[in-house]
Amino acid sequence: MRRKRLPSRVLAGCLALAASGPAARVQACAGCRNPSMPVARLDAAELRPGQVRAAALLSGTYLDTLHQAGCADVADCDEVPAQPLYLHHQKVYPAELRAVAEVGLTRSLGVELQLPFRLVSTTIAYSTTDGQPYTPLDPDVHHRNETLSGISDPWLLGRWSAKLGDFLLVLRAGVSIPLGHTEPNPFVLGDMGIRHEHIQFGTGTWDPVGGFQLARGLGAVQLAAYAQAQASLYQNSYGFRAPARFFGGLQAATLLFAKLTGGIGADVLFEGAERWDGVVQQDGNLGRTEILAALSLLRLFGDTAVGVNARFPLWRHIVTGDDPQGSLSSPLMLSLIVSRTFGGP
Repeated sequence: MRRKRLPSRVLAGCLALAASGPAARVQACAGCRNPSMPVARLDAAELRPGQVRAAALLSGTYLDTLHQAGCADVADCDEVPAQPLYLHHQKVYPAELRAVAEVGLTRSLGVELQLPFRLVSTTIAYSTTDGQPYTPLDPDVHHRNETLSGISDPWLLGRWSAKLGDFLLVLRAGVSIPLGHTEPNPFVLGDMGIRHEHIQFGTGTWDPVGGFQLARGLGAVQLAAYAQAQASLYQNSYGFRAPARFFGGLQAATLLFAKLTGGIGADVLFEGAERWDGVVQQDGNLGRTEILAALSLLRLFGDTAVGVNARFPLWRHIVTGDDPQGSLSSPLMLSLIVSRTFGGP
């Protein structure tokens, strides 16, 4: 008996709704200088003893930020150095390549290693408040045109999976290993007029990581719920305590063509405030919450699965502090996923 598929008009309407999600510029902290990496995930899968699932997840996004610096009255200015009001227009391009290996130890237990490599490229342009080009007295202290790269903190996770009736449940729990490069307190250096770096490639701490995936088939539709979280419990040697991070969502997928599956869903991203020596800096990252529309395509090529995922913001709230506000726009997150399962009896 041939499976029924979702009506094409319904799917097309959902795609159009998600693609039209607002990418408008929103109020943001004046800094927003240590961007989180885009989130990508693997679908839930059972692994028999001795089986290995290897995957590569390439993710990227784009941030356009604008904030004000300087003083309206240079004669009464506590910034170093004292400058008139001017604008910082910064573009940030974060990307991550995450290699994942899952190994089945028993029919329900396994182990997983995730090794991320990150690249962040930034550009900066300065202008006066009326739009004229401006050269600051300290042009390379806070921002600069640069590209940074390096490994981030690997994740080592235990894995448990089980069939619960029509549901497949996969639980993961473990720790992030502090191997990513970290930087000294940029706010202390900035107040002294010393060149500094805000972008952190790791947390510098051993952080608990956990999550779940729950999936089941319902006729022609495959439903999935998923979530993962990471929390920093203490500060690193530079006094940096990374924010708590949470990602979760729901997805419905169906077969579109012979081996091509399409999915639609909604995701939630939450990030708390980062702290330096126990203090939340008012011109640093203060936290954010986002609701995203998610679209995905997955194609099978024999034993290899290739997928692409796009997320568009439907609603975004970025916590702002007491300092003059900036703004941020980040209209799209993209992920490319390739995975294959090897071995096993």
